[in-house]
Amino acid sequence: MSEHMLEPYRVLDLTDDRGHFAGFLMAQLGADVIAVEPEEGQRSRHHGPWAGGRPDPEKSLQHWAYNRGKRSVVLTPAELAEVAASADVLFECGAIDVDLEALRAVNPSLITVSMSPFGGDGPKADWLGTDIVLHAASGEMSLNGYRDRPPVRISAPQVWVNAAAEAACGAMIALTERRQTGFGQHVDVSAQEAMMLTAQGWLAPALCDNPSAQRSGGGLELYGKLRFRFVYETTDGHVTITFLPGVLVGPFTNRVVKWAASQGAIDPDLADIDWSDLLVGRDLDEVADIADRTAAGLAAAVARHSKHDLFAMAQREKLLLVPVTNSEDVLASEHYAARQFWDEVRVEEIARSIRFPGPWAKGDNVELARLGAPPKLGEHTVEVLAEVRAQRAAGDADVRRTAALPVRPSGAAPQATRPLNGVTVIDFTWVYAGPFATRMLAYYGANVIRIESQTRPDQVRSSGLSRVLGDDGPEVSHQWHSINADKQSLQINLKVPESRQVVLDLAANADIVINAFSAGVLERLGLGHDDLLAVNPRLIAVSTTLFGHSGPLSPVPGFGNMGAAMGGYYELTGWPDRLPAGPFLAYTDATSPRLTAAMMMAALDWRDRTGKGVSLDFSQAEGGVHFLTEAVLDQEVNGYAQSRMGNADRWMAPHSAYSCGDPDGDQWIAIACETDEQWRAMAGVIGASELADLSVTERLARQGELDERISAWTAGRDPVALQEQLQASRIPAHQVQNSPEVVVDPQLVYRDHFHEVPHDLYGHTWAEHYGFRLSRSDGTPRRAGPMWGEHNYEILTELLGYDGEQVAELAIAEVLE
Repeated sequence: MSEHMLEPYRVLDLTDDRGHFAGFLMAQLGADVIAVEPEEGQRSRHHGPWAGGRPDPEKSLQHWAYNRGKRSVVLTPAELAEVAASADVLFECGAIDVDLEALRAVNPSLITVSMSPFGGDGPKADWLGTDIVLHAASGEMSLNGYRDRPPVRISAPQVWVNAAAEAACGAMIALTERRQTGFGQHVDVSAQEAMMLTAQGWLAPALCDNPSAQRSGGGLELYGKLRFRFVYETTDGHVTITFLPGVLVGPFTNRVVKWAASQGAIDPDLADIDWSDLLVGRDLDEVADIADRTAAGLAAAVARHSKHDLFAMAQREKLLLVPVTNSEDVLASEHYAARQFWDEVRVEEIARSIRFPGPWAKGDNVELARLGAPPKLGEHTVEVLAEVRAQRAAGDADVRRTAALPVRPSGAAPQATRPLNGVTVIDFTWVYAGPFATRMLAYYGANVIRIESQTRPDQVRSSGLSRVLGDDGPEVSHQWHSINADKQSLQINLKVPESRQVVLDLAANADIVINAFSAGVLERLGLGHDDLLAVNPRLIAVSTTLFGHSGPLSPVPGFGNMGAAMGGYYELTGWPDRLPAGPFLAYTDATSPRLTAAMMMAALDWRDRTGKGVSLDFSQAEGGVHFLTEAVLDQEVNGYAQSRMGNADRWMAPHSAYSCGDPDGDQWIAIACETDEQWRAMAGVIGASELADLSVTERLARQGELDERISAWTAGRDPVALQEQLQASRIPAHQVQNSPEVVVDPQLVYRDHFHEVPHDLYGHTWAEHYGFRLSRSDGTPRRAGPMWGEHNYEILTELLGYDGEQVAELAIAEVLE
């Protein structure tokens, strides 16, 4: 029988919609999660959509989405202290007043995690933030939408699920440290910073004197001239094509251009251009002309076919083309059904079974938990209190507590080292999804060895943001410097047979090996998970791919923009009268790494308790669906297909981005009124006191009128002055920031989000922090991403014990290329 990785741990979840995904993830990983609610229930119970459409605290789909697998209790302050005395982790977001220091004084091993809009300290620590406001503050919103309209958020709220995913990672790092010292610590999560990571490094151009990335309606715009279009109209909907140059993606682009040429849609002079080196030897104007004309040809070719037929063709021809799907398509997916992704759960409130997103990874002797129905308010209060009191009476005989806390706290808490010191990770991933996850482990002490080859260089090395504008070569990419900070580089050419033994030797000396190869690639080289576990039975072997290693879509290669299109994000981003804009670039490549990292640390915890290794198959697309659970449930339960709606919101008004500042400067401010009190304050500020008593229903009905009044008031006003004025009136508001604004944002400067690190070629560069900070465990980046093969000799001789002659033989055999 399979086990769950976090079975010994008890987690208290005091959050609402501003964090309940964190407890949900811990429950999926096997922890006992107790949702502590106020007497009226946490606020998500009172937010729509509701099953059946009528408000009912037991039928909120927002609440159902992330509270399955939890036990609900309503406690007095004394009872909360009693339960917290034997808890391992506590999540909170300000929904319930709680004295964290007092709880930690009674239980020194308790890990507390606080989620807030801008972090627990700094000049904006007390600012209010809703989804759209924090989307604007993060900078990611500035990259979504069309240049002739306001920037847009993703219509399905994303900020707090991203913050909660980082909260779960912070908790796992603190648990790792606690296994060594016995002491807990505090984790401080900034929702603004957590959402910034979804921009995939594209908010740093101003640091490097590069032009800012711009929104381009479902594509990528570079240097103010180059636009690569991703979204195309078909006979029955839309598809997205990863249409880019570069060594990694260029060959796929060559194939899709060849297909379009076979349809008679490509100009003859474009048909034979090699997109692998498109940027070499051409000026930007020439490249822009090639890209624009090729995109026009692709559009003409795609428009003749259905998205179903195009996707079937793409799988045959190995093209980076997928359909843009909605929640109905996601639920109907044969692939998810084949992987048994859905949890089918009977919900008594509606007297039927429904499908919820389920396990996003598969293991051999461990698995993610299959969770049941969401709890009724206070359903488990008596049960939990009785259980806690019985365990307290058992004292040292409490088996759960002993497994969760092998080292009891004694004396003063030590100054923590980086908790993952001594952990070795072999990293066979590339671009964003895998490297984001392994970077987190590197920041907190793991020795992450990035496997590269000049025969197949990482796309991030050769394209994107240059440390110095105009520089070229494999060491100039600022994104490489940041995404691979604190890692080592080892060059191994897997095409050479002699490389196999080197990889097996690495696995024998590693704790984790993670790869991003499609199903079957490493197995054909004799380097599959079974081969690695044969040389190291304690190994954590992880694959992270778009669709996982089983199911009909498992052979499909791809990137996060494809995961976002097939997960439903494109359908939920943009304007209803335009093509889907999609979130910027490879969105799920930035959401999924939090789940990957949390899973790897949970697996290490399980390995340290059991002595067993494990094989884990992570699906980035399945992980991405979890960030849209509410939309999936709205379709499954109510038959309602959520779609893109610009910056409007179904439940609150006013809620939009309003033009301000220089009319030609593309300046905007996001404003959202969650409560009647905030609206009354807003009405007073803009001189609309006659509208102050409008109910939310009335405001939603008159949204256009309210937007006009607010737009007239914001027009021409300085966005920084506006946000400060509105926040002073306790109205959630923030300017929409792009790179020039985020790099000087006082809150981000205070939290050192872009940390300066040394670089051998440039003297210094910058690496981004994650959205969380631990009170004792330091995760500050120390060095830039490595140079080509920088650590070849060191790793081969010191980690593997090879002598100079062996290293020379590998070089002669062209293994080290």
